[in-house]
Amino acid sequence: MSDINLDELLTYLGHFGPFQKRNYFLICLLVVFSVFPMSYIFTTRDLKYRCFVKECDGDADAIYKTEWVKYAIPHDNNVPRRCERFGLSNDVDDVQTCVADSFNRTKVIPCYQFVYDDPDITVGREFNITCDNNLWMLTTVGTVSNVGELLSLPLSGFISDRHGRKTLMIVGVLWTTFAGLVRSFSPSYVPFVIMEFLDTLIGSGFYGAGFVLAMELVIPEQRVLGNTILSIAFVVGEVILGFAAWISPSWRVMLRVLYGSGIFFISYIWLTQESIRWLLSKRRYEEAKKVLKKVARANGTEISEDTIRKLNNIKEENPKDESIWHIFRSVRLLLRLINCCYCWICSTFVYYGLTLHSVSISGNMYVNYIAVALIEIPAFFVCNYTLSRLGRRLTLAPAYILSGIACLLFIFVSDDNSTLKLLLFLSGKFFATMSFTVLYMYTTEMFPTNLRHSLLATCSMFGRFGSMVAPQIPLLVRVWDSLPLLLFSIMAGTSGVLCLLFPETNNVKLPDTIEDAVELGRKK
Repeated sequence: MSDINLDELLTYLGHFGPFQKRNYFLICLLVVFSVFPMSYIFTTRDLKYRCFVKECDGDADAIYKTEWVKYAIPHDNNVPRRCERFGLSNDVDDVQTCVADSFNRTKVIPCYQFVYDDPDITVGREFNITCDNNLWMLTTVGTVSNVGELLSLPLSGFISDRHGRKTLMIVGVLWTTFAGLVRSFSPSYVPFVIMEFLDTLIGSGFYGAGFVLAMELVIPEQRVLGNTILSIAFVVGEVILGFAAWISPSWRVMLRVLYGSGIFFISYIWLTQESIRWLLSKRRYEEAKKVLKKVARANGTEISEDTIRKLNNIKEENPKDESIWHIFRSVRLLLRLINCCYCWICSTFVYYGLTLHSVSISGNMYVNYIAVALIEIPAFFVCNYTLSRLGRRLTLAPAYILSGIACLLFIFVSDDNSTLKLLLFLSGKFFATMSFTVLYMYTTEMFPTNLRHSLLATCSMFGRFGSMVAPQIPLLVRVWDSLPLLLFSIMAGTSGVLCLLFPETNNVKLPDTIEDAVELGRKK
């Protein structure tokens, strides 16, 4: 009897049959849900507002745009200042009057009541977080969310590799559901931020666990397809988030609608299966056999006793216990890990930076956000085509470089040419999506089974430094309008060069041991 490895066994049982399709569908629902913690884009967005001028607004419902605003409130670039107004002339009593002569245009005073252009209730509006000196409180929410994820990822990778993909996946998504619902009842800003932090600190690892589980479910030839399916599911989540924010009158309603759906994931305790590859790596052979029999039954095939006995050969291929510290014994793997971490920092900063910046483009912010999300779908299909034909490196490097070029050109286009600026912005997001998509899959292919999620989590942890800075873009713009785009360009360009040092993994068996990972890319 010839030896057989797991990929050959999965091919024999049905490499992408009903079992894989059902589990991919379940994981896709999880991926959709994983987008919802990015709701801070809308819950903490900065609204357009002006001072409430009691002499003119009166006691009735005030409206943002009126004729008298031009002589009652100072303007910058034809936009009324948000927290300052003109004081009354000395010869005018403090009574309701609203004519140009009532205001002293040399006397600027602060105000503490506001009239909003948008009827939506956001965190800033409800908790009265207003004026430029408090803007940091709103941008901090996104940063705090990413700090929680940064601290969570090393532990989540360890739990996934030690206790299983399924365990982390279910615990993480149920905690996120709980934290999101609790956050929707926050009585003030501080409890809201605390729950935002705890949400990602404890629950953020479920996406990575689901992704790794999905990648380990299929043979090498199907990994590109699997990656594309999961990536499209992420876009569906972004679109749902955009629509939920669009139709929800309040941030509380939006959070309850989004996170309430997470109760469904309790059923995953019974509906999902643990990774066969992980079970074998942990020498839990009986459990692996049970899952393999379920695969055979679902796919309409049979797994004979002869095939079961071939697991003995798989056992011999299983890696010995290895820890993440073993990586430091190989200069080749250590340099690969450092390079990978840098690319992750750049990818997250550019990808999330462009996503967050999309709501600042002129036009309907919800339409803009959804459009910038939908541009990712053609990027996935281009990835699906080029990854199989050109390989990982020759897809990743041009994607980085073209994203950087698009961001750089954006700086030099006049604001009057809004169409070209929008096309360049969408092009930047298109190629940033390609690079991030390839990098995520590439990372899972370059490291061994026992350490796969730990090292994916390590790279993703470093990537959080990029996404932590991304929410601060409104503050970077104050230094120089084009500073964010310049940084996007520089970081994307350098990553495009450095990623050429990665080994090619196209149609290569996933490495099971550190020795296997070291041998990747070496000519034989």
